[in-house]
Amino acid sequence: MLHNHYKEKINLNVIYLICLLLLTFYGFYKNGLNYYFDNQITFLEALKPLEISLSGLFVGLIVDMLIYHKLANNYLLGFLISVSLPYQISVIISTIIIGIILFIFSKFKITFSPIYLIIIILIFIVNNNYANIIENNNQIFYKTIDIFLGKNIGGVAITNILLLIISLIFLCTSFYYKKEIALITLVTYLGLTFFGSIINDDANLFINLLNSSVFYNSIFLIPFNNYSPINKKNQIFYALFSGICIFIGKNSISGVFLAAFISNTIFYLIDILSKKRTFIA
Repeated sequence: MLHNHYKEKINLNVIYLICLLLLTFYGFYKNGLNYYFDNQITFLEALKPLEISLSGLFVGLIVDMLIYHKLANNYLLGFLISVSLPYQISVIISTIIIGIILFIFSKFKITFSPIYLIIIILIFIVNNNYANIIENNNQIFYKTIDIFLGKNIGGVAITNILLLIISLIFLCTSFYYKKEIALITLVTYLGLTFFGSIINDDANLFINLLNSSVFYNSIFLIPFNNYSPINKKNQIFYALFSGICIFIGKNSISGVFLAAFISNTIFYLIDILSKKRTFIA
């Protein structure tokens, strides 16, 4: 029985990895190759989204080997962080910060999530600028269909709503994926956004609904096993609260991450105070 549980957890990590690789290569095309083929940027500039995305994966692998001498969770944590980052970030700076914090958290067995902590630090280092090199230099307007197909502004690998929905479907096939958290968070956000837009007669309803940062947080980060509530009742409240917080912060990409960080931190403290979790593993 224990062997089957171990296989299921490995299976979930593999699905996470495959989905993140798909998002990474799409982000590489959307933010890099697409403009290179149009002769708008150099090949080295086109490589940057790929470099940013994969840097977290490789630095996480290094931390795993240094601390555990085998694959643990850091390679996945590093990957989740790096695909979330703004295009304008320095690869060297992001790699150093991700590596140092992951190493400290692993070395001292700190159970608090390093994911949001690192993302928030790195987002504010680059002044919240999520536009790629072309979007930053030109006034670009994306239609609803463009946004659905992945042409909106976002993290280097989290602009494609369609791929995010496909990722959710694949993740839901794993027993250990906390699908209830992901679905309740999304439904809460979408419901509040829909009714809020109707009440305020907001013309940007579909653009607000198709917020890739919201989908990414709800599908990949908020339900992440190690850093979400263990108790089923707490999971429901956590998901509802996350959806509400994200709705409040939806007007900017950094606001979405900050809202999810607040929700994640509050429920981590609730688990600590209710003695369902300890600060040091």
